[in-house]
Amino acid sequence: MYINSFCSITSAGIINQYSATKELQPLKAAKVLIVEPDYKDLIAPMQLRRMSKPIRTGVAAAKLCMQSHHNFMPASIHVGTAYGMLDDSEIFLKKMLEQEEQMLNPTAFIQSTHNTVSGQIALSIGCTAHNMTFVHNAHSFENALLDAALFLNDMDDDGNILIGAVEECTDTSYEIMKRFDVYSSTTAAGEGATFFALSKNKKTESIAKISAFEIFKAKDATMLEITLNNLTEKHEAAAGDLFIGGTDASLSQSIFNSAETYQQYSGKYATMSAFGLAYACLKLKESDKEKCWLLNQSGNYYSLISLSKI
Repeated sequence: MYINSFCSITSAGIINQYSATKELQPLKAAKVLIVEPDYKDLIAPMQLRRMSKPIRTGVAAAKLCMQSHHNFMPASIHVGTAYGMLDDSEIFLKKMLEQEEQMLNPTAFIQSTHNTVSGQIALSIGCTAHNMTFVHNAHSFENALLDAALFLNDMDDDGNILIGAVEECTDTSYEIMKRFDVYSSTTAAGEGATFFALSKNKKTESIAKISAFEIFKAKDATMLEITLNNLTEKHEAAAGDLFIGGTDASLSQSIFNSAETYQQYSGKYATMSAFGLAYACLKLKESDKEKCWLLNQSGNYYSLISLSKI
C-alpha cells in the first residue's frame, strides 16, 4: 500500500505531508484539545452548526487529505474510532434523565453512533462506495487499515481509498479515564482526527509505502519482546532502520536499541496510532534512513507498521 497524502488535525493545528516535525511541540497540560481549522471552505454553515467536534474535524481532515491529492473521489472509506461521538452520547443520556424519557430530540442520539463520521464524509462528497467503521478499542485504526489492505488487494483499477481515525476527549471521558489510571503523571490526554489517501500502486506523489503491518496483544513485557523479535525477524528489520515507539521510550529502546516516541506530541487516546503513522511519514521523509518501524501501544494492544521510503 502506498500513502499519497494525509492530514492530521492536532493540538498543533493541521499537519500534512508538507509539514515538518519541528512544528510539533511536546504537550505540557494534563489534557490537550485539538486546534480546529477554518471550516469556511470545507463544510457548509448550516451543516456545520449541527455537527459535534469529532464529526466536523473528521470531515475536515478527510476533505483536506483529498484536496492535497487532486481532490480524488475515494473508491472506499475506512474509519476507526474506539469511543465514537462521546459528547453527543452524553447530551442524549443527560436529556433522557432530565426529561424522564419523554419528548426527546433524537438528533444527539442519531449523531452519537460510531459510523457518523464516515457517513458524513460520504454524504458531503457524494460517495456511494464501500464505507466501513471499525470499533475495536485501541485496534480500531489498525482494523480499518486491514480492511483497506484487503479492499486494495481486490481493486482492479489504480484509484485511491480514504482511511482514518477520529477520537474526542470530553470532560466526562477524561475523568473516567483518570479514575482507571489511563493517564500517568507524564501523559497528556489528547484527541485527534487523521486521514490518509492510499493506493495499491505507486504514484508520482506517493510519500511512503506500507511494507507490512501486524496487530497483536501482549499480556506482559516478556511476551511482547518475544513477539516483536519474531516479527522484526520475519519482516527483516535492520539495526540501521528508523524506529519510533508510541509511548514507552525505554520499552522501544530495549527492543530496538534506539527509538523515539510520538505520544508527547499527540496526547494519549485510543486511536493515536493514526497520528503516529503520519508522524512516521514525516520522520522518514526527513531522515536518511530507507525504512521506518512504528510500534504503537495502548494498554496491552500493540501494532507494528513498517514504512519504506519511496
